[in-house]
Amino acid sequence: MRPDTPPRGPIRDRLAVIPAVLLMLLLVGLGVVVDPAAYDVSQLPRLLVLSAILLAAVPLALTVPAVAKQLDTSVLREPLLLAATAYLASCVGSLAVAVNVTAGFTDVFRTLAAFLVLVTACLVLPLDRDWRNTVVKSFVIAAAVHAAIGIQEMLSMLGPGLHGRRAMEVVTGRMSNVNLHAGLLAMLLPWAVAGTTLPGRGWRWFSAATVAATTLMLVLLQSRSAWLATAVAAAVALLTAIVGHGRLGLPRGTRRGSTAMLMGGVAVVLGGGVLTATDTPLGEFLRTTFVRRPHQALGPTDGGRTMIWGITTRMIGDHPLTGVGAGNFTVRLHEYYGGGDLDFSNLSSDNWIEPHDDFLWVFAEKGLPGILAFVAIFAAALLAIRTVIRTGSAAEARIALVCLAALVAYLVFSTLDFPLDRVTFQVHLAILLAVIALGKHEVAPRSREPVALPAWLVVPPVAAGLVFGIAYAAAALDQEREVIAARRAARISDWPAMLAAAERATTPWKTLDPLATPIAFLEGMARLHLGDRDAATACLEQALAANPNRMYVVNNLAALYAEAGRFDEAIPLFALAADRYPDRIEPRHNLAGCLVDAGRFAEAVAVIEDIPEELRPEPMREMLEYARGRVADESPAGHAP
Repeated sequence: MRPDTPPRGPIRDRLAVIPAVLLMLLLVGLGVVVDPAAYDVSQLPRLLVLSAILLAAVPLALTVPAVAKQLDTSVLREPLLLAATAYLASCVGSLAVAVNVTAGFTDVFRTLAAFLVLVTACLVLPLDRDWRNTVVKSFVIAAAVHAAIGIQEMLSMLGPGLHGRRAMEVVTGRMSNVNLHAGLLAMLLPWAVAGTTLPGRGWRWFSAATVAATTLMLVLLQSRSAWLATAVAAAVALLTAIVGHGRLGLPRGTRRGSTAMLMGGVAVVLGGGVLTATDTPLGEFLRTTFVRRPHQALGPTDGGRTMIWGITTRMIGDHPLTGVGAGNFTVRLHEYYGGGDLDFSNLSSDNWIEPHDDFLWVFAEKGLPGILAFVAIFAAALLAIRTVIRTGSAAEARIALVCLAALVAYLVFSTLDFPLDRVTFQVHLAILLAVIALGKHEVAPRSREPVALPAWLVVPPVAAGLVFGIAYAAAALDQEREVIAARRAARISDWPAMLAAAERATTPWKTLDPLATPIAFLEGMARLHLGDRDAATACLEQALAANPNRMYVVNNLAALYAEAGRFDEAIPLFALAADRYPDRIEPRHNLAGCLVDAGRFAEAVAVIEDIPEELRPEPMREMLEYARGRVADESPAGHAP
C-alpha cells in the first residue's frame, strides 16, 4: 500500500461493493437495454437509463457522509479530466451557433452523461482496494455478454455456418449497426486477454473462452474498420511490450513471443498486400474480402467515406472557430453538395447522418475549441499511460498496457466510423479513461490536495442536468415511436392516422426525427392530403425553419407556393433544392416548370439545357420545346433568340 493511500477500515471495505455494482450496471446492464419500437433500438433507451443511474449515483456519492468522506477528489485535477470538462463546455457552447438547437440535445446530454461517468468512476473506483482486478473482471464479463449477444443473433437469424457480409449486417449486437458491434468487441478484446492473467483458474478459463468468442465474432462480422482497429491495437501493444518488457515485468519468453507475433503479423500484412495484386484465387479472395466486396461492385469501395470526409473539411473551412453547432452537421451538410465535383450516381446524397470520422465530426460541429479539447483528452490519456508504464509497478504498467490497446482500438475505429454517436461506446470510453486517470494519479499525482465538492453546490445543477436529460430522452423516445407510426400510416394512405401520430410526435425537446426530417413536415404532408393547404403551408414553413436544407421540405413548400401563384417565393426554394441536391432531376424539373409558369422562359431553357440530354424525361423535353418556342416568340424581329 502506498503511504498516501486513504486508510482502510471496516466502512471502506463495505463500500468496496459500490464500484463493482456501478461497473456491472454501466458495462453490462446498459448493453442489454433496447427498445425495438425506436428508430435506433439502443440510443435513446440507453441514454434514458444511464441518466437515471447517474441521477441516483452522483447524489449518493456526494451526499452520504460514509461515502463522501472516503472519496479522493484530488484526482479531478488530472489533465485528462480538465480536458473532458473543456470538451463538455464546448459541446454545450456550440448550441449558440446552431441552426437547430434541439438537434444537438442528444449530443449534449450524451456528453454530459459520459462526463459524469468519467468523474464518478474516478471517485468511486478507489473505494475497492483491488479496483484494477474488479475493472478487468467487469470488462471481461462485458466482452462475454456482447459476444454472446452477437452469436445468439447470428444463430437465430442466419443459422450456423459462414455467411456473406450482406447477411451478417443483421448481426448488430443490439448496437443498431454491425460495424459498431464489431468496433465495441475490438475495444473489449484487450480486456478479455488481460483476464487470462487474473487470479483464480475459473476466471482465467472464462476469460480465455471470452477471447475465443470475441475473436470469432470479429472475424465473422467482417468489419474492415474493426479489423484495422484490432490489428493496430495489437501491433502497438506488442511493440510496447517488446520495448518496455523490463518495466512490465515480462519474462524473456514472453518478449520473444511478442517479437515473433509482431514480425509474423507484419509479414502477413505485406504478403497479403502483394497477393492482392495478383490474379490468383487467393488474390481474388483477398480483394473481395478487404478491397472491393461483392455488394460494393456498383459503389465506392470505402462506402463513400472519402467523399463525405471531403465535404466535412469544406464545412470546417467555412466555420473553423465556432463549428456549426452540436447535432447540426446533418442540417448543414447539403449546403456542400452543390459544388459540381461530387458523383452521387451510386450513393444516396441524403442518407448521411455523420461523417464516419469522429475527429472531423467534432471539428465540424464544435469548431476549434471542441477539437482541441477532444484531442487533448486522448493526448492526456496517452501521456498518462506512458507515465504509468515508466514509473508504476509492473502490475500497474500491465494494466496501463491493456488500457493502451483498448484506447488505440477506439481511436482507430473512431477515424472510420462513429462510436462518438453511441451511448454504449461513450460509457466504455469514460470508464477506460477513468482507469487511465486513476492509474496515473496513483503513481504521479498532480496534487494530493482535495478538490472542494460541496454537495449543496454540486448536486443541484448536476441533478437538474440529468433530470432535463431524462425528460429529453423520454420525449425523444416517444417521438420516435410516433414518427414510425406516422410513416406507416403514410404508406397505406391513412392520412388521419398520420396526422394524429405527427401531432403526438411534436415536442419542443426535438423538432427533427432521427433522419433529420422535421416533425412539422410529417404533419404538413398529412394536412396537405386531407385538403387543408393553408395549414399544410404553415407546417412546411415551420419545417423549413427546423431544417432549411431538407429536399422534401423545400420542394414541397415550393410546390405549395407555386400552386398559390406565389412564384417569387417558390422559385428561390426550387433553386435551393436544385443546388442542395445536384444528383436529383426532380428539383430542376420543378424549377423549370415554375419558371415557365412565371413567364421566365429563357431562364427555364437554361435550367433544362444544363441537364444532360439522356437524363431528361419526356415531360422535360416537351417543356424545353415549349419554352424555346416562347423565347423565340418574344424575341425582337430579326434577332435570333
